[in-house]
Amino acid sequence: MSARTGQIQQALQKLESFRKDPVYANQQYAIDANIVFLNAARSLPGYIWWLFFVAPKLDGSRLLELTDFPVEEWDVEMHSRLIEMQRRKNPGLITPLVNAITEYIQSENRDLIIADLGAGGMEVDRQVIEWALKTNHPHALTIVAVDKSSITRKIADKNLKEFAEKAEIVEVGEITAEDLKRMREKSQKKILVVMCTNDIFELANKFPPKHFDLVYHSLFRHHLNLPEQEKLDQACETIAKQHIELDGYKSWPVMLPQAIVGWNYPHFLNGEVFSNLRFRGKKDVVQYTKGRGVISFYGTTGFYLLKYYK
Repeated sequence: MSARTGQIQQALQKLESFRKDPVYANQQYAIDANIVFLNAARSLPGYIWWLFFVAPKLDGSRLLELTDFPVEEWDVEMHSRLIEMQRRKNPGLITPLVNAITEYIQSENRDLIIADLGAGGMEVDRQVIEWALKTNHPHALTIVAVDKSSITRKIADKNLKEFAEKAEIVEVGEITAEDLKRMREKSQKKILVVMCTNDIFELANKFPPKHFDLVYHSLFRHHLNLPEQEKLDQACETIAKQHIELDGYKSWPVMLPQAIVGWNYPHFLNGEVFSNLRFRGKKDVVQYTKGRGVISFYGTTGFYLLKYYK
């Protein structure tokens, strides 16, 4: 049995256990959809058949990716490959967001406090830190990475280890504005990274209005239901002076390259494809973003970047 086949088999066994667990009664549609996907992905002909005849009929609003289930190895497998892909200049998955953040930092030309909501493996932040160090950015930069997952924190910690001597990296639980102020005053390094576990929807109760110069999130919105998306927008509008969003729009043409780069990594392939199926259509994205800010679409990746109006 190949490593790929073994990963699929183990994932199927775990999903079958979830299917029988009453705790997951409200997620049966998502569980079943993942089981069908993984069975199809055992072979290329099976996957192609699934892609053309099953995927178009799925209800994206009811789907979950494997990483949405509480299984540590699934998170590790997917995020490890995702970070690897995010580091590649081609296709430049997160390049538009990293560029937007660094351009903002340059334009402000002062000490800044920025926050990554749903930070995950923190590859966006790693690239921002790398830029700040390479350019010898002269001002203090505080990056607050908000994520409740202990699993992704481990991944992020490993991802940032190369900066251990040049930036101060602090891991804490929930923090307030006063806590952050004390950490900034105590730090002797220009770059301070604070990894915290705050509830994103409750940040306005911990930080005063417009406390953060910039907040951003990448491939996070589509993991939320509509009421949660509205709460996310409200939180960002309250706590931040500027807000940038990177997410995706449904694009069938990108499905083929996704299969090519993800085929040997079934957890990553699942994340790629199911994310695409959960995205809004491009027309819906345009409608949703109308009047909110300046939007750019990237056909190669199927992503969009939205810079909200101040």
